[in-house]
Amino acid sequence: MNPDRPEQTTGPVTGRIVAFITNYNAAVPLPGLDRHVARAFANWLACTVGGSGDGSVSRLLGVMDRVAGNGAATAIGCGRRMDMASAAFVNGFASNVLDFDDMHVPTLIHPTGTVVAAALAMAEVQRATGRALLDAVAIGIEVELHVGRCLFPGHYDQGWHITATAGVIGAAAAASALLGLDREATARALAMAATQAAGLRAMLPNEGKNLNVGKAARDGVMAALLADAGLTSAPAVFDDAFGYFSTFPPVDGYQALLGELGQKFLITEISLKPYPCGVVIHPVIDACLAIARRDGFVVAGIRSVDIHVHPRTAVLAEKQDPASAITSRFSLHHAATLALTFGNADFATFERASVADPDLAALRQRITVHRDDDLPQTQARVTIDLGAAGVVTEHVTRATGGPGNPLSDAQLGRKFVQLCRRAMDDAAAEALYARCLTLSEEPDIAAFMETVATRG
Repeated sequence: MNPDRPEQTTGPVTGRIVAFITNYNAAVPLPGLDRHVARAFANWLACTVGGSGDGSVSRLLGVMDRVAGNGAATAIGCGRRMDMASAAFVNGFASNVLDFDDMHVPTLIHPTGTVVAAALAMAEVQRATGRALLDAVAIGIEVELHVGRCLFPGHYDQGWHITATAGVIGAAAAASALLGLDREATARALAMAATQAAGLRAMLPNEGKNLNVGKAARDGVMAALLADAGLTSAPAVFDDAFGYFSTFPPVDGYQALLGELGQKFLITEISLKPYPCGVVIHPVIDACLAIARRDGFVVAGIRSVDIHVHPRTAVLAEKQDPASAITSRFSLHHAATLALTFGNADFATFERASVADPDLAALRQRITVHRDDDLPQTQARVTIDLGAAGVVTEHVTRATGGPGNPLSDAQLGRKFVQLCRRAMDDAAAEALYARCLTLSEEPDIAAFMETVATRG
């Protein structure tokens, strides 16, 4: 392969992605990029530690005990070690359990779910440095999100879980970078990941959604390992007439969008959630919290609540009577009810509030969702009739945690500690958070992982 013209073998689209992965230099791309990646990593780690105590993860570990032997990679917070592909699977699964993981709103992808799970397992076994892990995560997220925006919204609307179908590409990109694969091997790894791309949106209100994320992380690791072993695959999977973008039809002008890979860094657009629920619900929560915290507000005085959101938000989260804790995290009605009733919608509030609570159920019945084409997906308007106290309205244009209103390091730190209490004390969590923010200075990721290996 001509190193200056990778597209001669791989095709122009595949060649562009391969060149970005193999030529990446973290010192060049964007001032402050390391901070974005480190914060995203910290958020992922906290969600994974928190999720590791969920019953679904315990059931998953029971299955893994039957199929995965001992190894050199850590299942975070579980006190287990297994092969790197299986660790990526478990950690990717756990990171998505609480619906508290990050989100790229323009594509509805959870960027770190697959990429960090794959990269971390590979880095631990390779005994890579924090610098190498940080770069690999950045590579994987950028590839994943640039591929994702070539597909969205048609791909998502058709029923594909884009976090998995684009995430497996990002996972393979990150794993390939850590293995130091050359251009030809990287192209093969991407193709092996692409042929495994799967995941249905039908899984979103159940534990199948976590399976999608874990599987994509594992498949990305396996794709890189198979390519490193010399197995062959389509050399131009993103250009092939029967390849990725032929099977998953892209948007018009997708070649130009991919041309921005390495020029426009989409990781800066990631939202780190303050609330453990679908990110499209966050503007509604912000609006309800602002109203609930006004002087004189009394929840018992609510006659009706009118929520105006983008139509896609309503499609994703218009659930007046959620049947379980999982579905409640995809319910505009439930989230608004929590915010108005408790003046909070944090992790602890979602954990203790039962969907069967009669008072909460009664308030949900007074909420009406309106689909408003004039509202962007990042905004919401809430109007509440308080009877004799009048009518109040709140319009949120920049949700908390989004790129226009990001969590501070202190806010992210509080979230980190709250989630990590499931596996360690506050002092240990605070120390771990500080290490996450200086991840590039870690000399050995295997040593770093000893802090999150065993439950307290």
